Amino acid sequence: MSQPITLVIADDHPLFRKGLHEVIESDPTLKIIGEASDGTAAFAMIQQHMPMIAVLDIDMPKMGGLDVAREIQQGKLEADVIFLTMYQEEDLFNEAMDAGARAYVLKDSAVIDILNAIHTVADGKYY
Repeated sequence: MSQPITLVIADDHPLFRKGLHEVIESDPTLKIIGEASDGTAAFAMIQQHMPMIAVLDIDMPKMGGLDVAREIQQGKLEADVIFLTMYQEEDLFNEAMDAGARAYVLKDSAVIDILNAIHTVADGKYY
């Protein structure tokens, strides 16, 4: 792929977001074009910057990740959604998939899984 995969990342924990940023930016084929600490700011960035992928925390202030994903679907925006979460419940996973998620990654394995998830989703597959 000659063009980098563009991303917006959103998580309300600054330390986790910083670590996520570092892991993602370690891959030269990926480019973060926006970061947000709440869902409202994330959705505004997604609308403005039109990333290929939005990496969203499910539980954020102002607007949760599930609501952001639904807004992306309703607005017919092109961004694919990857959820990063600490929640392992099947009901929440199903709700995330119904909201249009292409990947569901647990935070405790994010360092290992996030790059694979991004590339898998960028290839049009589910992770």
